[in-house]
Amino acid sequence: MSIGLSPTARALRVLEILYSRPSATAGELGEKLGVTERAARRYVEILREAGIGVESIRGPYGGY
Repeated sequence: MSIGLSPTARALRVLEILYSRPSATAGELGEKLGVTERAARRYVEILREAGIGVESIRGPYGGY
């Protein structure tokens, strides 16, 4: 889905996903973006570095 998008565009897509689906996991974000979980976590970190408060919850029912 996000083939050809820049890292910034993907990070903004993560933000859009999180607004529509709170508590999404890194796996779910990666699946929607067409990237790995690790890459999805990097995009969340880009948002955090930009001053956008993305909180994470650990555990079996965790997510962003």
